[in-house]
Amino acid sequence: MKSEKLAFSVQKLQKAIQRLQEALAQGSENVLLIDGCIQRFEFVFEQCWKTLQKALETEGIRTGTPRETLQKAFQAGWIGDENLWLQMLQDRNDTSHTYNEDIAQKIYGHIPSYLPILEKCLKKLLEEK
Repeated sequence: MKSEKLAFSVQKLQKAIQRLQEALAQGSENVLLIDGCIQRFEFVFEQCWKTLQKALETEGIRTGTPRETLQKAFQAGWIGDENLWLQMLQDRNDTSHTYNEDIAQKIYGHIPSYLPILEKCLKKLLEEK
């Protein structure tokens, strides 16, 4: 996998994950911290699926939507647990299209379990880069 665009995308993903780690380390004392974590999760997820899309392109696999990209990345062995990735996609969609405090609280509760999966994906991309 050799592409300057891909390498740059992996770097951006790495920084976004670091920022999400920082946000989660702040705790959940107030609504602004929770909203900040959710926003950072959205950024990480967006950067991750787009980076996977670029990685697949280097293998000659073209995708269009996030769902298609995740499915192809799973088939190619880039990610594990396709259902969990699709749940992340659903959570990202739920938070980015409308605000509902109950949904936000639920998704905030999911983010700590998503972080290791996102980190594992980053590690795989760094190894292949």
